[in-house]
Amino acid sequence: MSDTPGFADARTALSLTSLPIGHYLVAAGLISNTDLDDGLARQKHSGLRLGEELIGHGKIRPVDFYRALATQTGLPFVNLISDIPDESLLTVAQLDLYLEARALPWRRVKGTLVFASTDPRAARAVLETCLSEPFLVYQTSSFDILWTTQKFFAEELSAHARDRLHTMNPTASAKVLLSDTARLVCIALLCCLVLAIIVLPTAMLLLANFVAALAFLSLAALRLTALRGARRTVTPPPVTTLTTAPGTALPRYSVLVPMLREAEVLPILVNALKRLDYPPAKLDIKLVLEADDKETIDAARSLTLPGNFEIIRVPGSEPMTKPKACNYALHFVRGDYVVVFDAEDMPHPQQLREAARAFEQGDAMLACVQAPLTYYNWGENWLTKHFAIEYAAIFDLLLPMLSRLNLPFPLGGTSTHFRTDALRAVGAWDAYNVTEDADLGFRLYEAGYRTATIIAPTLEEANCHLPNWVRQRSRWLKGWMQTYLVRMRHPILTWRQLGPRGFVIFQIVIGAFLLSALLHPLFYPMMIYALVLGLQQATSFQSGLLALFNLTVLVLGFSAAILSGLVGAMLRRLDGLSLHALSMPAYWLLISFASYKALFQLITRPHYWEKTVHGLSVFTPSLTAQARTAHVATDRHKT
Repeated sequence: MSDTPGFADARTALSLTSLPIGHYLVAAGLISNTDLDDGLARQKHSGLRLGEELIGHGKIRPVDFYRALATQTGLPFVNLISDIPDESLLTVAQLDLYLEARALPWRRVKGTLVFASTDPRAARAVLETCLSEPFLVYQTSSFDILWTTQKFFAEELSAHARDRLHTMNPTASAKVLLSDTARLVCIALLCCLVLAIIVLPTAMLLLANFVAALAFLSLAALRLTALRGARRTVTPPPVTTLTTAPGTALPRYSVLVPMLREAEVLPILVNALKRLDYPPAKLDIKLVLEADDKETIDAARSLTLPGNFEIIRVPGSEPMTKPKACNYALHFVRGDYVVVFDAEDMPHPQQLREAARAFEQGDAMLACVQAPLTYYNWGENWLTKHFAIEYAAIFDLLLPMLSRLNLPFPLGGTSTHFRTDALRAVGAWDAYNVTEDADLGFRLYEAGYRTATIIAPTLEEANCHLPNWVRQRSRWLKGWMQTYLVRMRHPILTWRQLGPRGFVIFQIVIGAFLLSALLHPLFYPMMIYALVLGLQQATSFQSGLLALFNLTVLVLGFSAAILSGLVGAMLRRLDGLSLHALSMPAYWLLISFASYKALFQLITRPHYWEKTVHGLSVFTPSLTAQARTAHVATDRHKT
């Protein structure tokens, strides 16, 4: 192949040298001598190329660097935005090749096929393995490749983002929750249930009562088990004491932040990402925005983002969900690992380092690590305090216990770190599941992977407005219902994939929680009914026993939940929540209300993503002001 016309020309062009690229940039006035010296010093530790260091640290615009690199190497520079590729050369069948090589066929020049790439040498190595005809590779910028790929392959990329999992593994997808036959069976069972309630109302109420009691008691047992583990576990050290690995030991890390109408909190997010204690040149940050979300796109542009940030525009299509947006952005991910953050997140600066260390210390089957979530506005009102209690119990007690026992658990939706190859191997996120994290946690386990937890937290905004809280919680519960239905469509297969222990945990964590949320309100009228019946009838023993049983179940359930929440809050040093936790029954009634809304939407709009509004906290204005001040200070420092 080396004697083929076209290849020799390209290699001659690539071998052209003048000044080293760093000195060339200084001579061209694109960077200062100080920038060059600092970049070379960092390069010794990171193992990256100088251009990646300069772009990652915001010392030069990517387009300026790539233009200069083309001049320095003697390669033509192609502006794919103004000099549009010949569309007849772009084929869907080779889309994966284009993404891997980060190159696109541009035009034919004197009969020779010409590609444009951000890294001509690397692109040539990939393309030579797949193409038999001679070709040349010209220089372009990363933005040109990203923009042009999305422009010409938007439909194919979007379809892949929607249906990748359903194509790979239809039984694991929520695209079609129930077949026509299954729906008829469900309707028949529902009719039988209604008939039974009419004919045997007391018996059916008792049955519902005991089913709810079983769900309550199983959850209580799980929480108490987590409490036992907490007593044996030494309180983790402050995350500020974590050791940091040298830059050469750190892998390239991609960060996905899917957003919709989040202009208000975007400065807070960007400031938090800039503060990550991770080599900027090894960060590949994607702000994943809907293509028609002009407000957030304009807000992102106004922030003058560093070169390691890219804006991914997701074409409009149904379902309009966060997992579909993440799947779309996954096409362009370059990191060995990838983490998902939400728009309002403020991850601890060392979280990525701790996650990278966890992956390094684990084996290849460790596919995911979950960071704990906490709230910066936890003390804002009654709702946020209960949110804080709830999350403390989940992320500091329950999930670490399940991880230690090598059991499956639902992921947190944000601050979830993945091995990129493992994530792709299982089909990534289910675009049709509105709580994609719950589904993915169990799907990874079904594929033989493990999930662990780390301690460096992410600060979030707790929902402080009740209507907004109901929208968010009902979507979460609807997604859990989807996750449960997907697996219980084939219970034997789920048993085999999860194993006996995993199957039981799935029934408790997902099934029992949903049942308790739906049936919890029945406990109170049943207890009152039993007491009234006992007072009205001479033989009141059975009714009194039922009332006592319900009261015992409620006390045990609430005690376990309150204790686990308070222990978790104590570990997080959240003071003043002891008396507040006594109002947990009212909070659970709100969860029940949200569960019935979720059930209604599961039937009427199963794939509808109900947007949670962020930036409602009283702390948002001050955090935004701090972020903008930091941004201005950074810009002044650059100039």
